[in-house]
Amino acid sequence: MQLVFKTEEKSADLRTALNYEHTYDLVILGAGPAGLTAALYALRKKLDTALISKDIGGQLLSTWDLENYMGFRKIEGFGLTKKFEEQVSQFPLAFAEGYSLTSLSKTSDSIFEATLDNGQTVRSRSIILATGKKWRPLGVPGEEEYTGKGVAYCATCDAPLYKNKKVIV
Repeated sequence: MQLVFKTEEKSADLRTALNYEHTYDLVILGAGPAGLTAALYALRKKLDTALISKDIGGQLLSTWDLENYMGFRKIEGFGLTKKFEEQVSQFPLAFAEGYSLTSLSKTSDSIFEATLDNGQTVRSRSIILATGKKWRPLGVPGEEEYTGKGVAYCATCDAPLYKNKKVIV
């Protein structure tokens, strides 16, 4: 028996700019793994979706080698982010990168209004906050330079890398 694998063709990028005059079915704030996954599910259900984030990838962008993500023996955070982005961009998605939420309110007609740091307001019937988490740096010399290369923040993730080595906690 011979296995034949069909390779996927790269599809066109269907992302568009935000329409501030439009009311979306769903606005997702945050484009890390959770936000991108939420977008993928919403788009597959044909919800009119907008995704807003300071950057694409979130904490993955500062992760060097992932060895605990199923389907990959080892992948860099940036590479995994690109794979997520490619998958989501095959659907019609209103997208704004480089913006942060400054306020969120709900109108009397149950519409969410998300005001961004550019002063614009995006309206939607539903909202998902997928703002992620950030490591809390200590501010010690060399910390920024060696993050992911000896300085670690996730004991669960990184402990196996330091087995039988001297560490500072």
